[in-house]
Amino acid sequence: MPSKLALLEAVLFTTSGPLTMEELQKIMKTRTEEIEKLLSQLRNKYSGDDSGIKLSEGGGYKLIVKPEHVEKVSHLTPHADLSRGLLRVLSIIAYHEPISQADIVKVIGNRTYEYVKELETRGLVKSEKKSRTKLLRTTPHFEEYFGAGKEKIKELVKEEEKG
Repeated sequence: MPSKLALLEAVLFTTSGPLTMEELQKIMKTRTEEIEKLLSQLRNKYSGDDSGIKLSEGGGYKLIVKPEHVEKVSHLTPHADLSRGLLRVLSIIAYHEPISQADIVKVIGNRTYEYVKELETRGLVKSEKKSRTKLLRTTPHFEEYFGAGKEKIKELVKEEEKG
């Protein structure tokens, strides 16, 4: 039988988005205290320079590539888990943040609501209620996931528009 540490490592490696403590409890069928101990062990295991991955804790838990290695390996999995529609909405949010959900609906249409919900679930976007709409921003997990900050994203969009 695999150890609980090995199981947690496998779960965090294969998940497409960050997992909450509640989700980990359900999957692992164990208490919060035990999961916290296991997370601490993983954090220590991957904290050294001899590891290319780390434990991300933004909006939940997930194993991700360390920022210093992202550029060299990102071409190997170009965010295949994000659909074209999700990427489109995410790029609008990243470029214009903060932006209202209502403004994106005007451009994309009603599927925006579905996309925003998915992006929030994945921990890439956060929202705050503003009047009858939501104000959307990217999260620190967004920067970890793509290995780029807002300024880099704006630079890439400008290059794309020129080319």
